[in-house]
Amino acid sequence: MGNQKTPTGSIVRNIAVIPTELAHQIIDDLRVWDVLKLLCYDNDRVDACIMSHPICHSMFGPDPESFAKWKFAAHLYKDIFTAVEKAFVPECWPWDLYLGPNIHCLLPQKYGEILTYMKYRIHHELNIHWRKTDLTRFGAPNYSNGSGSIKEDYSFEQLKECWHDMQKAKANLFQLRASELRWTADMLEANPDILKRTLDPAQEFRPNTAHIVSRLRRTADAIMRNPAVFCFSEHFRYDFLNIIPFDSALDQLLRMMQKHGIIEGDQLVASRTIASAGAASHPSSIIKLVRIVIDGMSKFYLSPPEMAAQKADFAWRNAVNKDGDLLRTANTPWSEPCGASERVFLEGPYFTAFKYGNNKSYLRPEAFNWEPHHEMEKEWLASFVRVYRYLENLER
Repeated sequence: MGNQKTPTGSIVRNIAVIPTELAHQIIDDLRVWDVLKLLCYDNDRVDACIMSHPICHSMFGPDPESFAKWKFAAHLYKDIFTAVEKAFVPECWPWDLYLGPNIHCLLPQKYGEILTYMKYRIHHELNIHWRKTDLTRFGAPNYSNGSGSIKEDYSFEQLKECWHDMQKAKANLFQLRASELRWTADMLEANPDILKRTLDPAQEFRPNTAHIVSRLRRTADAIMRNPAVFCFSEHFRYDFLNIIPFDSALDQLLRMMQKHGIIEGDQLVASRTIASAGAASHPSSIIKLVRIVIDGMSKFYLSPPEMAAQKADFAWRNAVNKDGDLLRTANTPWSEPCGASERVFLEGPYFTAFKYGNNKSYLRPEAFNWEPHHEMEKEWLASFVRVYRYLENLER
């Protein structure tokens, strides 16, 4: 819902140059919120005209301290709802009863309720953001009341501090999300022959992935466009990254590692005390990447909070082991047995996505739909690609 365009800028300019009596006539025609918005201009002449207006004087109080309190509240209210792109005066009952009426239409006994309403709506808005995900993991102090909501007894000053801290944490979070999407786009763009969109169950090579890459980058831009608003992306709904190697690439990688003496069975040859001549011929940097690939071959990397939430509700998931770990691959030397009652029998190594059910089997807990994936997921995929390209070059 957009905000009504009240020409407050021109009102300020007019009030600044006309007699007080005429200024009062202008104020007579304004809504409560319009008057509060005038306070946000911090114009001494406008403030003086407002304070000398009989109704405003009664509403805001006679002393400078009370007036300053109203100005602070008006600034905070305006800043927050401008940032989140929501109407200053919601067009619904009962919220339009406080800021929407003309100043003459509000009963004096309702004046004190205006600040109460503004504080309530600010608190409600901050709570929406606070409950999206755990912002303390991205730098915010803990403002929780113990049940997942923001404490209710905060002053306007405390709400402002809370808002600013949340914005900093969200900026960190959004940067991580956008960075992951851009990285994903770059990886797919550079390696379309061995990587695919994970949500695409097909295993056929796509000659043109430009539209997928473009969409990932547009989503990253949208996430960063407004630092106050959470931008949903399907990419973060699932336990896996948005791209994954083809099953054929997994099979080929295992064959090449075996052929070039990097592994024997399920053992990394270079990890032995006496390495074979074949293993010794490979750079240590490549062997390190191979270790990363092997270590992550069995299951996905999840953050500790996400892992706890997953394991609390893993029974219905098919692609998990008996401990509730979400499995990445099957039929590799390092794959773990699936704990599901219904077994899936396919020949050759493959990734579990869409082999043990549908995409719903890989939905993250809702609180993690706004968070980037574990950093090790990116490291694993990058290592897979680098080892594959290294061995592919040896094949030529």
